[in-house]
Amino acid sequence: MPKSILIDCDAGIDDAQALFLALSSPEVNVVAITIVQGNVLPKQVAVNVLRILRVAERLDIPVYVGSEKSILGNERRHDVEPYHGWDGLGDSPDPEPVDESLINPESASAAIVRICNEFRGSLTLVCLGPLTNVATAIRLDPSLGQTIQQCVIMGGNYYGRGNSTVCSEFNFSCDPEAARIVLTQLGGPITVVGMEVCRDNAVAWGDYDSLRKTPSKINDFLKRIEKKPFEKIRTNQIEWSRYTPFDEFAMAVVVDESAIVKESKEVFATVEVKGEYTYGMMVVDWSKILKRSNNVKIITKVDNKEFLKMLYRPVNWK
Repeated sequence: MPKSILIDCDAGIDDAQALFLALSSPEVNVVAITIVQGNVLPKQVAVNVLRILRVAERLDIPVYVGSEKSILGNERRHDVEPYHGWDGLGDSPDPEPVDESLINPESASAAIVRICNEFRGSLTLVCLGPLTNVATAIRLDPSLGQTIQQCVIMGGNYYGRGNSTVCSEFNFSCDPEAARIVLTQLGGPITVVGMEVCRDNAVAWGDYDSLRKTPSKINDFLKRIEKKPFEKIRTNQIEWSRYTPFDEFAMAVVVDESAIVKESKEVFATVEVKGEYTYGMMVVDWSKILKRSNNVKIITKVDNKEFLKMLYRPVNWK
C-alpha cells in the first residue's frame, strides 16, 4: 500500500519538483497540501500549488492556506526580489488563471490536526517550508506527534553555515520559534534533511541539462519556471557551481528512504532563538553535552546516483 503523506510547503521552484516527484511516485499517496508563508505570501503559494496540481492533473487534492504571519505574529517582508521570483515560480506568466475556489476555507493548521487524527498512526507529515503551520498545529493539539507515523523536514543546518543569514538556513530562519517548537515539542519521529547534505550532493549541470532534455509536459513547466533564476546562475549573478535541489532531497527520502539514505545520525537538536548572529540556526548536540534524549534523525549521507534516477520520475510521467 502507498504511504499516505500530507505536504506542507511554500511552493517555490524546488517545492514544485518535490511535489511532482511525490505525485509521480507509486510509493506515496498525497492526501492534502497545506500552504505556509516563506518564498512568497500564502495566497500566492496557494495559486502556485494549484498551477502545479493542474499540470499534474491532480486538482482533486485538497489545498489549505496558513497564516501570513510567524508563530509570534511577525509579518515576513518581501521587499527584495526572492531567488524564486516575485511570484515564487520564476515570474513565469500563466496564460490561464487557476480556479481559486478550489482553496479550502479551513485553516492549514486546523487541517493538519484533523487529517493527522483521521489517518492516526499512518500519515507522514512532509515539511518543505517554514514550520509555522506545524507549530501552530502543535499549539492546537499538543498530542499531534502521537498521531503521525513520522515527520520529514527539509530545513536546518548542522555546521553553522547559513544561506539566509550568516548561520541559519532559509526555512528555519523564516520562523525560528516555530522550528524550535516542532523539534522540541512535536514528540513524534522527526527526520531532518538539512542544507549540508543537499549541497554535498548537488547535481552537475551536465546531468541537469540531460534531465531537462526529456520532452514532457512537466519538463516544459519546470524549464519555464526555472528560466529566470537559472539565467542568473549561469551568468554568475548568483554563485551556484552545481544544480542544488533542496526540497527534492527531502521528498526522495519520503518516497524511498532505503534507496536514498546511506547514513543518518540520531541526536538531540533545537533551534537558537536568542543569538545575535545565530538566530534561526539549528543547534545539534553532537557530543551529548546537554544530556537530552535524541529527538531527531539527521540525514548525513545520500546516494546521489539513486537520487538522480528519482528526479527522472516526474519528467517521464507526464
